[in-house]
Amino acid sequence: MAQPYETAAIEAKWRARWEAADLGQVDLDAANEVFVNLAEFPYPSAEGLHVGHVFKYSGVDVLGRYRRMRGLEVFQPIGFDAFGIHTENYALRVGEHPKALTARTTERFGEQMARLGIGWDWSRSIDTSDPRYYRWTQWLLVRLFEAGLMYRQEAPVLWCPSCLTVLAREQTESGGSRCERCDTAVVEKVMTQWFLRITAYAERLVEGLEELDWPERAKRLQRQWIGRSEGTEIDFGQLVVFTTRPDTLPAVTFIAVPAGHSSAGSTVPHPLSGVELPVCEADYVIDSYGTGAVMGVPAHDERDRRFAESVGLTISEAPLLNAEQAARVGRRAVRYRLRDWLISRQRYWGPPIPIVHCERCGPVAVPDDQLPVALPDVDDFRPKGTGVSPLATAQDWVATACPDCSRPALRETDVSDTFVDSAWYFLRYPSTDFDDRPWDPDRTAKVLPVDFYAGGPEHVQRHHLYARFITMALHDLGHIPFEEPFSRIRLGGLIVRDGAKMSKSRGNVVTPDDYLDTVGGDVLRGALLFSAPWEQGGEFTDSGVAGIERFLARSWRTITGPDTGHASAAHQAATIVAVSNAIERLSFNVAIARLMEFLPAATTPEAKRVFVRLLAPFAPHLAEELWELLGENHSVHTQPWPEVDSSALERTTVEIVIQVDGRRRGNVSVDLGDSEDKVVEAARRSECGAPAGSETSRVVYVQDRLINFVTH
Repeated sequence: MAQPYETAAIEAKWRARWEAADLGQVDLDAANEVFVNLAEFPYPSAEGLHVGHVFKYSGVDVLGRYRRMRGLEVFQPIGFDAFGIHTENYALRVGEHPKALTARTTERFGEQMARLGIGWDWSRSIDTSDPRYYRWTQWLLVRLFEAGLMYRQEAPVLWCPSCLTVLAREQTESGGSRCERCDTAVVEKVMTQWFLRITAYAERLVEGLEELDWPERAKRLQRQWIGRSEGTEIDFGQLVVFTTRPDTLPAVTFIAVPAGHSSAGSTVPHPLSGVELPVCEADYVIDSYGTGAVMGVPAHDERDRRFAESVGLTISEAPLLNAEQAARVGRRAVRYRLRDWLISRQRYWGPPIPIVHCERCGPVAVPDDQLPVALPDVDDFRPKGTGVSPLATAQDWVATACPDCSRPALRETDVSDTFVDSAWYFLRYPSTDFDDRPWDPDRTAKVLPVDFYAGGPEHVQRHHLYARFITMALHDLGHIPFEEPFSRIRLGGLIVRDGAKMSKSRGNVVTPDDYLDTVGGDVLRGALLFSAPWEQGGEFTDSGVAGIERFLARSWRTITGPDTGHASAAHQAATIVAVSNAIERLSFNVAIARLMEFLPAATTPEAKRVFVRLLAPFAPHLAEELWELLGENHSVHTQPWPEVDSSALERTTVEIVIQVDGRRRGNVSVDLGDSEDKVVEAARRSECGAPAGSETSRVVYVQDRLINFVTH
């Protein structure tokens, strides 16, 4: 009779052994081929992880463990995005200073992630609120300032009345009208702020997407945010208008400008007729887009028509210009929706912007040997709402000497946006052992850029875009040898509870602790990964947890039970291929399903060893214990991935059922374990009526069983 599996004791045993053996660490200098497997690091701005984190990180860990068993040196670090409004707002809610809170929450997050058995390299961990880290964030800003890519300017900005700070446009939702953190309606103010000149890279940011292995929807979202438009600039007296419809020029009856524009209420001449056109304030015109002035063509634009009718303007039905005539109007131009990145924050918990203001010299960068500009201890860190950071109250800290002329000067009291911290953190991971440089050039060239990056769709137009800009700028300044940070990105799906996104207001946030205490890390990992495709996400249920608990219990009984029966070489080979292909596609739910199918056959010594190695990325503690019980001395996670007996595969075929919109059309014979792409090709070549690619909206493939072409 198989001995019982004591989950808590066995998982604790293996975590201790892994830590003692430094199993997650990689000697980056000695490694031949490094695979950088990275997940977006978390904000430690809550009491702990929720199961959405577990879903994302578990998938990343499966891929990393699999690649390690395939012979690669896998570098899988983690850290904490600890600065910023997320953490500070949480500190305000619980009445704790963010410095003390961050120390507590990062420890808590780390304990939870360790209990999940995720193979992070903790020796390379970073914390963006640590002076040893933000020293280099400030160093980076100094480099951008020296290159003219950081500047200070008075400009209309978006202000959150709840967070009491300015926001970048990327940090708003609902068309730029509400704060993405607290959902408060934002207002516009004119303030003097610090910006990074991301618009200088707009064209390259668009062009660079072509070569990246990113989901098409991620590329589409970035293109939309950058908003490249080819059009024509046309002079209306002193006003310049940008339009993508120069053919409508004869029908222009007014020029629209934003509220408060200096030309509002005046008139400008029509460039064709010379007729004076009124210049009208319109709330739909954005000062920061295009030229800030828009042609009003009410005969050909519904919004312009509604506005013209509301203020009693004429509507001209003048004929459109033909293509030849339109090509001679104005000047060809390219415009972008993208605005420069506003990085000033009138808050406390962030890196002070490393600038000194001198009446004689103006803004002066803090010298490198004076970095970091340490964040002073301020008891009252609440935002003031005055447009000035709480740092301004630290008068002894604010008062300093100008680095250029040594006269009395004042420090900049705004801190930089937390997205600056995360725009370069991946560069720091390989070089955390260096204190005299942000990153080591040789090691950086060897290890980076990131090979696989697990991100969230909410960061495509923010963090991912900022990281691309910063990387391009650092490349141009000669600091790194590549200009794209993330070679391959995949976006993890959303885990929901009772059909709804998890939130405290709904009361449906699920934390991992109770499950870790009762069923353990392996079951929780497996339940989440089996619940839905990793890139799509899905519903988290207790019944799903119970199902995986039963599967792992059967795995324990089968592998520790007697050697009986005979495993088919073809079945074993097909399982290895299917699990490997599923992991490569991030279809972890499919891989687990194939393991479930193979388990009853895993009753011979060879089949047991194959099964345990295939299980290892998904249930690392259980697989480790089983591997030891099978008489092996070394960690299962350092073993080679099972090899495929190709001759067994070649001799075995299977009949796949072909369906179109769920209705059977016939069969096709393929090799057992063939990939989805091969089966799709074979089905299309068959004579059973499989539709052409252009007629198919999606394909549903159940390995070695059926393929369904959905056409609607």
